[in-house]
Amino acid sequence: MSKIGKKPIIIPENVSVEIKDSQIIIKGPLGEENFQIPYNFEVKLENNMLLIKPKELNKKTRALWGTYRSLLNNKIIGVSQGFQTDLILEGLGYSAEVSGNEIIFKLGLSHPVKIDIPEGIKVEIKQAKGQYLISVKGIDKEKVGQFAAEIRSIKPRDAYKLKGFRYADELIKPKPIKKSLGK
Repeated sequence: MSKIGKKPIIIPENVSVEIKDSQIIIKGPLGEENFQIPYNFEVKLENNMLLIKPKELNKKTRALWGTYRSLLNNKIIGVSQGFQTDLILEGLGYSAEVSGNEIIFKLGLSHPVKIDIPEGIKVEIKQAKGQYLISVKGIDKEKVGQFAAEIRSIKPRDAYKLKGFRYADELIKPKPIKKSLGK
């Protein structure tokens, strides 16, 4: 039995849920999401709560029960509140700007780095005290996290020079610069 899977998902007032065959359509103030119910699970809508249960308990359904419940809960949270991941770009001469449907980064390379913004994702960039705060927002938690990880992978923060991208809540301990042993 799954501890997470057994918990009911409470639906907020501003969200509507519609179950059609093996498809769940979730509509909220920020958008609309669809969730495909796996063939070996069933979903019931009772008293403004969603309950997900396996049709039969076996090793596979017990392993996936909590996962599917969390995915469905994330879709409901996404259409009602949305998700946001913040990144910080630090470094002398580094810059970031949104131009149309792409982000342009200047990271000390011979050319600017351009990344296309995926559909359903919004990006805001603010500058303060020599660093840039990049906010990635959207209703799909997976897309928001993946796009933030792609941005960070361009130039992860270096522990020696303290330059590059890092998550806003990430702490990277600075390391001392290596010194030569020669006299």
